Amino acid sequence: MPPRARRKPLPASLSPARRELAEAVRTLLDDAGGSLRSVANQIHSSRSALGRLAAGQVGYPDKKTVLNLLRLAARKNPAVTMTEEELERLVQQVWDEDPHVARPAGALADGGTTTAGPGTPHVAPVLVGGGDRRNCLTAYVRWPIEELAKHVDNARYEHAMGMLDYAGGRAPAKEAADAIQACRDWGLAEAVDTLLRMVGRRPGTQVLAVVGHLMDVGNIADARALLRITGDLQEV
Repeated sequence: MPPRARRKPLPASLSPARRELAEAVRTLLDDAGGSLRSVANQIHSSRSALGRLAAGQVGYPDKKTVLNLLRLAARKNPAVTMTEEELERLVQQVWDEDPHVARPAGALADGGTTTAGPGTPHVAPVLVGGGDRRNCLTAYVRWPIEELAKHVDNARYEHAMGMLDYAGGRAPAKEAADAIQACRDWGLAEAVDTLLRMVGRRPGTQVLAVVGHLMDVGNIADARALLRITGDLQEV
């Protein structure tokens, strides 16, 4: 059996669902063996993405990443007993903790990416019922935060800035808000500040649309910050 890595204890404030998933990820990382970067390269993820999963710091864990980790661990260590169904259940429990976004079982982004130019993110659309104020069927686009993290980890800063430039300056308002929220969930404060500045240079109606989407998911702090940048802060 591969040696167990020494890691910081999980914080006591972590929710039960995030703690259970983080512990499972830690076990699978040990079973996979090798460094965090080596494992990340083998499953086409990033070192920071796996590190945050193992620390319970991911607001919306990517099902494809954790399943690829399980498959790698099972190949390296035949003693692995966790099933894909069990791991999917853990991921779903973390997603279900978010009261603002409706996620039917299995509706996690895990494929169907589109091909785009350098710096333009690959996104996977997921149909979600009841996801907006009108309670109608809408297309939820999960912003590819792990792709951004992988560019940063591998010093591909031109690609990372390309993603931020597109999300902040040219993407639809909903996608821009998703990018801000994803970077905030991952603790990427500098990326959030960059996105807010870029969105703040848009026409006023577009800025207000992004503000509205941020408020819809309960991100009042970034909504207020965006309004401060544009000088339109009112009571929100």
